[in-house]
Amino acid sequence: FMTAIRRQYFVSYAAIGSVMPLVTVFLREQGGFHFLQIGLAMALMGLPTLFSPALITLLADRNLDTRRILAIAFAGSAAVLGVMFFSENIVLTLVLLILHGLASVAMLPLQDGYFFSLSEAERKRTGISVEYPTIRIWGTLGYILPSLILYYPLLMGAEARLILPCSVFFCLLSLANSFTLSPVLREARQVPTRLPSRQALQAIFAPNARWLSIGLFFGLFAAATYYTFIGNYLDEVVEVPKPYIALIINLGVLIEVGCTLLMPRLQRRIGLKGILILGLGCMVTRMLLLSFFPSPAVAVMAQLGHGFEVLALYVGPVMFLNRLAGDEFRNSIQGVYTMAVTGSARVLGSLSAGLVTSTFGLRANLLLGAGLATCSLLIIALLFSRIPPRREQGEIAVSPGTVP
Repeated sequence: FMTAIRRQYFVSYAAIGSVMPLVTVFLREQGGFHFLQIGLAMALMGLPTLFSPALITLLADRNLDTRRILAIAFAGSAAVLGVMFFSENIVLTLVLLILHGLASVAMLPLQDGYFFSLSEAERKRTGISVEYPTIRIWGTLGYILPSLILYYPLLMGAEARLILPCSVFFCLLSLANSFTLSPVLREARQVPTRLPSRQALQAIFAPNARWLSIGLFFGLFAAATYYTFIGNYLDEVVEVPKPYIALIINLGVLIEVGCTLLMPRLQRRIGLKGILILGLGCMVTRMLLLSFFPSPAVAVMAQLGHGFEVLALYVGPVMFLNRLAGDEFRNSIQGVYTMAVTGSARVLGSLSAGLVTSTFGLRANLLLGAGLATCSLLIIALLFSRIPPRREQGEIAVSPGTVP
């Protein structure tokens, strides 16, 4: 029953991987954006994360079919990216970026919520639990594919805007695959008297989780500053030829595959908290190396820790969130977290990166990211205690008295 969800992760992350490595290069070349405008554009693209994920995942928890929500989101994203391909106006491009963010931003938390709901239903039915990393790894593989597809056209001189039709193609595949996903069979229950999103917010900032959320906010803030301009940094500071930029970035993603496969063993040895600390340490090191030693060799070497960083910021936290969730807000907790933590960090990070880069340069932006990542590392290492798996602490791992 997990075959379709594996495909969904693969093609949806391929849609993202088509755009993200070169989107700021595209904006600078074809859009004529300067650094402050790029920061603003990336912030605007992330702006919908401040409200739409919680709303859409709430609808999923209210029994609106998750598969249909995904279909609408991918169709909207494909349409917007198609129009953006022909846009030659900065204002129109900014508007389209907001619409793209609105259409696409809830895809990943909704997919995660759908997977955990499906997995939990299967666990209750058969006693077999499917590990999240074994599904998430298909997203990693999908993210890599577009850089391989686009390498030769870019090498032959194609414009960076080619990333847009590539993403449209994978959005349409995601749309088609959403109709093959299995329905989540839920137990009959009374309509809850409390909003799932409210329960989710209380769980995220419960005493046993608040330092995790705060620490991850700083980590994601740092990540936003990094990813906003890493393409431009490799292009303009390190002077990497454009066809190789996505390949260098995706070298780290390839290593991420190995890290994801290694994660269950790592988790048994050092726990999820240990994985977070390891990944954040790699993040700080990577940004410092890139800032002080801008060379192609260092750019490649700095990707070696990328996989652990992804485990720390994007895989481990999702698993912690699922430990906090009950069935009635399993989708909502992913959306509320995306809104309250990921979204706010992404918007502030992009704006800060644009301001710092336009004033002090691309290398200074990496130092900003390193400082924020250090804050994240210290908060999680010193102030956050582990959240036990559900099997160790009943059905919901929220501190007693937090959710009545």
